Amino acid sequence: MRILHVSHTSQRGGAELALVRLLSSEPQWRASVCTPAGGDAFDGLPARGVLVQRDLPTMPGGGTRGKSPTLAAKYLAALRASARTLRSSPLMRGADLLHANSAAAAIVCALANRGRAVPLVVHLRDLVSVESLGRFGFEAFTRIGLVRADGVIANSLTTMRSAEDRLDARVRRVVLQSPSGVSRRVSRPAVDERVRTIGMIGRLQPWKGQHVFLEAFARTFGGTHVKALLAGAPLFGETAYEQQLRAQAAQLGIADQVVFLGHVEDVPAFVESVDVLVHASTRPEPLGQSVLQGLAYAKPVIATEGGGPSEWIESGTNGLLVPPGSAEALAMALWTLADSRELRVRLASGAARTPGILTDDECVTAHATFFSTVLDIHTSADRRHPR
Repeated sequence: MRILHVSHTSQRGGAELALVRLLSSEPQWRASVCTPAGGDAFDGLPARGVLVQRDLPTMPGGGTRGKSPTLAAKYLAALRASARTLRSSPLMRGADLLHANSAAAAIVCALANRGRAVPLVVHLRDLVSVESLGRFGFEAFTRIGLVRADGVIANSLTTMRSAEDRLDARVRRVVLQSPSGVSRRVSRPAVDERVRTIGMIGRLQPWKGQHVFLEAFARTFGGTHVKALLAGAPLFGETAYEQQLRAQAAQLGIADQVVFLGHVEDVPAFVESVDVLVHASTRPEPLGQSVLQGLAYAKPVIATEGGGPSEWIESGTNGLLVPPGSAEALAMALWTLADSRELRVRLASGAARTPGILTDDECVTAHATFFSTVLDIHTSADRRHPR
C-alpha cells in the first residue's frame, strides 16, 4: 500500500509524535508525509525511508478556538490553500489511501479529495466536541472532514462515541491505541522503599494540568527530599504557560524541587526513572498516552477521571483516579502512595497485568490491518460501480 499521511503541523504535539512512532516502527506500507514547514517533529523520518514533503501552508494559531471572524476566515483560507497544494502533489496522485492525522488534516484531505478518488481514513485524536475543537473547528470538521471519511480510527472508546452520531453507517471504524513509545511490557515491577521522584509527562499546556500538579506536589512534598520531574515542552506560542509554572513553583517554595526537563526523547527511560507517574488533565483526555506508558512499565499511576484514562484504570487495582482540576484530591492520592509501599506494589503489579496495552510494533500491525481493510472495500466498490 502507498499511504500518504497528512499532518496540519510539523510541531511536536501528541498527534504528531504518535504518527512519528507509527512510521518509525517499520510500517507495513510505503509511507509518505505531507506537512507544513516550521517544526522538527518529522525530521527523523527520511532516514527511515519515509518521504516528507513540507510544502503545506502554515495554519494561523487560534483559528479554530478564537471568536474573531477575521481569524476564522484566515484559518479557512489556509485550509483551502493547503487543500490546493495537496491536490496538486505527486504524492497524492500516487497514493492508494489518505490518512488524515488530525481534524484539521481531515478538512484539508476532504477538500483536496473531492470526487473521492482516494479512500480517506480520518484519525480521531481529540473528542469531537466544541470544547475540544473550538466552535469553528467543530463545525468545519463535522461538516467537511468527517462526512467524507471512508474509515475512522479513534484512540479510545470515549473518542469514538463522541463522533458516532455523525458517521454514516457505511464508514468503517475501529478503536486503536496510538503508539505511545512502548517497546515492551514490564511484568515484574521494581518498587523502592521510599518515593523520591514524582513524574509527569506531556506538553506544557494549561488543560494538561501541570499547575494542578505543582499545587498538589507542594501540599504533599514541599520542603522534602522528593523531586517533581516535568517532561514536556510548550508549543504553538504557549511559552507563557511555562513561565507561569516556574513562577508558581517559586511562589509555592518548591522551585528547588521541580525540574523542567523539556522535550524528552527517551520516554521509557523517563517513565522507568520515576517512582510515581501523574496525569493531571483538567478535562477528559481522549487517550492519555502517559497513562498507557505508566501502566506498560508497571508504575504506580495517578490519573484524572474521564475519557481514555478511565477506560484503562480501575481505581485501586492498577492505578488511582482523582477528579479533574482538584489539587486537594491529587495531593491526598500522592500522600497515600508515598505513605504506603504496600499500595505502590499492589498498583504497580496491577499495572503490569493491565490487558490490551500494545507495544508500538503491535500498533503498527493493527493500523496496517485497518488501512488494508478500508482500501480493499474501496477497491471492491470501485469494481462494482466504476466511475
